[in-house]
Amino acid sequence: MARNELTTGTKNAKSGETDMNNTMKAILVALVVLLVPVFGLAEEKPMLDRYLDQYWGQKREVKVIQKRLFMKDGRHEFGVFFGTIPNDEFLMYYPLGLRYNYYFSEDIGIELFGSYLIEQQSDLADFLSDRESGFGIAIKTHLPQILVWTAGLEGLWSPIHGKIGVFTTKLAHFDWHLALGAGAIGTTVSTREEGGDRKSKTDVAGNIGTGLRFYLADWAALRLEYRNYFYAAEAGGVSYPAEITIGAAFFTK
Repeated sequence: MARNELTTGTKNAKSGETDMNNTMKAILVALVVLLVPVFGLAEEKPMLDRYLDQYWGQKREVKVIQKRLFMKDGRHEFGVFFGTIPNDEFLMYYPLGLRYNYYFSEDIGIELFGSYLIEQQSDLADFLSDRESGFGIAIKTHLPQILVWTAGLEGLWSPIHGKIGVFTTKLAHFDWHLALGAGAIGTTVSTREEGGDRKSKTDVAGNIGTGLRFYLADWAALRLEYRNYFYAAEAGGVSYPAEITIGAAFFTK
């Protein structure tokens, strides 16, 4: 009887150990089931953060205007130019002149300029004065006022600066400006009497214009300019010669 009880006790003990082992295994399995997703998320979180950073980085990207390669603020500019005034019917003018500029900022500056005008009779005047032109007579044109020189002071505003491709290999920097100023125009005037003396005259003039500067280096640029002058004409009304020029500009500190 005692032996049977001992055997039964042993079986019960083994059964208890088996149940405990099964319970421990169940607990471990449950922990694994619970912890694996947690660790998996912990491992995936940095990758998710990187995707989110990339997404919001693109959304919040700030457009920055790049610094100008060629600066004008506080600098002096000296220039030479030549060109043409083509809107006179009987005379062609070819201005040859000098410029001086000072820039208070990148966008604002002043300019002092002067030019001497070389005159040449136009094709129309040559045609009218030629007896072989078809009329059989020579027609002499009378010009009551002829331009001789220009000078003035104007303000410059350069609101646009940019770059353009040159032969697909280089970038050329440029800026565009508006000009408004006042000055004087020197002319010679004459009466209608043939052989009458021509007299010098100076007229107050205004001018408005626009231009482009193409930078070749920090100290040099190519400059294209269009300018319209306005002054009281000798024969009455307002005369408005239009000037187109090309020139070189040189910068100093």
